Amino acid sequence: MILRNWMEKSPVTTTSDTLVSEAIQLLVEKNLRALPVLDESGLRGLVTRKELQGCATAVARAQDKHETDYFLNRLKIKDIMIRMPKTVDAGDTVEHCILRGQRELIRNFPVMENGKLVGMVSSYELFEALSNILGTEEVWCGITLEPMLIESGIIRKVTAVIEDTGATLFGVFTMRLPGSPKKRIILRLETNDLDRVEAALRDSGFGIAEVMQQVQACAADNGGTH
Repeated sequence: MILRNWMEKSPVTTTSDTLVSEAIQLLVEKNLRALPVLDESGLRGLVTRKELQGCATAVARAQDKHETDYFLNRLKIKDIMIRMPKTVDAGDTVEHCILRGQRELIRNFPVMENGKLVGMVSSYELFEALSNILGTEEVWCGITLEPMLIESGIIRKVTAVIEDTGATLFGVFTMRLPGSPKKRIILRLETNDLDRVEAALRDSGFGIAEVMQQVQACAADNGGTH
């Protein structure tokens, strides 16, 4: 998964001399999570919703007319922005971006290509990508197998068992257990007889960790786990 296919393209930007009060208004109007700061020399910084709202909240609590005047008419983006923000490249993978975000505790990355800003990616875009992979808005059933060593032919065997029941398999994912070489196999499928699929997997020697049958993933009240 290449980042340029998942990022927010042509992001809204601001300049370092823009008033913070104006940037907040822009952020609210456009429902943005962050604003890259661009000047003639290129990317200069980054301001996030959290930082901008924090400034507004602090001034409101102070209830000082001088601080309010300074905030409204003099405080500029360059006074509060993150200078030289960490960036990612449009050719990087989504997986690489997620790993960097976890390790460096960063939720918003400007996306660069050939030295120019071409996009933004935040935890929102990454969450949306994961949602699409898991098919959260589709009609599906789910089975998670007990942790096992993933050896050659295991995925093919699981797939064959499921397809032999007449079910349609549309997603296979693996999840590593922390500190263990074993992984869970997570299955997304469509079937009118989930019990039959579960029984076939057990008969083939696979342990079942969980079984989920839902009408639609986002409608939690209509589904459950047994």
